[in-house]
Amino acid sequence: MEFLRRWAPVVLIILVTLLAHRGLWRELARLPGARAAPRLSGAARGLLAFMSAWMVLAVPVLTSHSFAWLPANFIAWALALSLFWVLAALILWFWMKAVQPAAFDPARRRMLAMSLPVAAAPLGGAGFGIALARYGLSVVEQDIVIPGLPRDLDGLRIVQLTDIHFGPFFGAAELRRAVAMANETRAHIAVVTGDLITRAGDDLEGCLGLLKELRAEAGVFGCHGNHEKYAGVAEAATRLARRHGIAMLRGGRVILRFGDARLNLAGVDYFGTGTRTLPFFAPLAERSACNVLLQHNPAHFPDAARAGFDLMLAGHTHGGQVNLPVLSENINVARAFTQYVRGPYELGASRLYVSCGLGTVGVPVRLGAPPEVSLIRLCAG
Repeated sequence: MEFLRRWAPVVLIILVTLLAHRGLWRELARLPGARAAPRLSGAARGLLAFMSAWMVLAVPVLTSHSFAWLPANFIAWALALSLFWVLAALILWFWMKAVQPAAFDPARRRMLAMSLPVAAAPLGGAGFGIALARYGLSVVEQDIVIPGLPRDLDGLRIVQLTDIHFGPFFGAAELRRAVAMANETRAHIAVVTGDLITRAGDDLEGCLGLLKELRAEAGVFGCHGNHEKYAGVAEAATRLARRHGIAMLRGGRVILRFGDARLNLAGVDYFGTGTRTLPFFAPLAERSACNVLLQHNPAHFPDAARAGFDLMLAGHTHGGQVNLPVLSENINVARAFTQYVRGPYELGASRLYVSCGLGTVGVPVRLGAPPEVSLIRLCAG
């Protein structure tokens, strides 16, 4: 399941690109001026051949998060531009297919002239999504009602940062702003729930050097996400985090006291969807305390509920990152792997909050899922 989750989207994108290239190749051959301008037509076909080879050979290698032969920023930009190329190729193919008239028709020509802005709308949407991903950060406050919550924990504030993906598209300025916004909440507890970086070679030390400025009354805690695992930096991240005053709870827990109440804060490294996590979660819960679990992947909420956790804080989905509204639903890639995509969920007496997170993966675009600093407020039921 984890292998499928990682590679199925890549394979699908490559197949769609090759299909678009095949369509463009055919439409180029049908253009009236193709024979009159053989050099231009040849250059266009050469570009299609090169991009086909790039998508088939280079993209899968660059997508491997442990690949570190090239600078991480170069890889990030190369993958982002590759995905924008896919979008542009699809738009151009559909438009070229539409502009091939069987005979001259003035009404059809006017319609096609008007259709070009419509065909380019997805590129405009991508531009808006880039701006939203970079400048749309805000604090999202969420009250979580927990049955039987001790009186001294009523109103307790937990600020959450997740899915930072520190790099060229969410860099020092953006993370510094997120940390400042988190500190302004004056939370009792601060947590970081994984995906500090994206791939091997990313500036892990720079990321944690900024996160050390996080402040909270009871301390700063965290867990690792899938990208620390894929990049092979979980151990290094743990050591650096400890040096900067951040305790990574890797299968561990800590008891925090607020008045007469005890809060058991536990954290577990990322588990792939489909993994049976109950044996890992159950020993970390404590009956005499309010139990909060940090786990990057929200798909494991049912096991957290069975283990006795009152609240689980997760990220991983980016809130879908790119949501396409269809009727009353938001369609996104994350929904193919989990029903827990964004916001609060309930299962019996247990609660889950899935943060949209801060950074992006693939294209630096967010649509319908703006970046957030999450402020969770515990409320008595």
